[in-house]
Amino acid sequence: MRSYARNRKTMSKLEVLEKAITDIKAIMLAYATDGRTDEQPKQYHEAYIDLDVLIESAGYSNPNSYKTIELFWRNCGGTWAARRELVGNIYADLLFDIGRKKRKQKEPWNWKSANEALTDKLSPVRAQWLKAKNFIFTSPPDYENSIKESVNSIESCLMILLNKPYGTLGKIIKNQQLDPDVEKIISQVYGLISNKAFVRHGGVKKQEIGQPEAEFFLNFAAAAIIYIRGKLR
Repeated sequence: MRSYARNRKTMSKLEVLEKAITDIKAIMLAYATDGRTDEQPKQYHEAYIDLDVLIESAGYSNPNSYKTIELFWRNCGGTWAARRELVGNIYADLLFDIGRKKRKQKEPWNWKSANEALTDKLSPVRAQWLKAKNFIFTSPPDYENSIKESVNSIESCLMILLNKPYGTLGKIIKNQQLDPDVEKIISQVYGLISNKAFVRHGGVKKQEIGQPEAEFFLNFAAAAIIYIRGKLR
């Protein structure tokens, strides 16, 4: 980020974030292939801290768990192609959503509210939430995985807030002080998805499912996340 600080006044926040991601990816790729230098560990450390602030300010969770370049290197694959793929995958969903925002694609109000609810210890759930949204807008779209990630995001919220990392939505939601009717609705949705093999467990038959269904479950997940955060935080 420091390398282009003078130009930031003419860049939008999304452009600054996008540029910061591009810069840190360049450091990672150089270190993992044939462009390693002694300065890169320090450069990476500084870039990581700056980017972490930008990502949090933009309402995302940081998808990069490698806080040092050495830690990243220890998890690299054995081939250049594998290393390039790893670097590309780390920021893929985040860059996709930045592109969507730059294109000013419409986003329902409750999607934003759900994302804003996923802060503090719920920040890791943002990755699932982002995937659920992005699966709808990819080319070609993946509606089945969008539905799966939508429901998984509800489950993850409950697991984190109730400190039950090995539970399932269907079980842990029954033991809480939630409104009985809302609890029943969420349980029924979980049961519905669990019964559809193509969503939760894979399937062998082509399913008639499209954007309306994917957006329905994404909207439902948004409402459930907002409600659960409000009741259990």
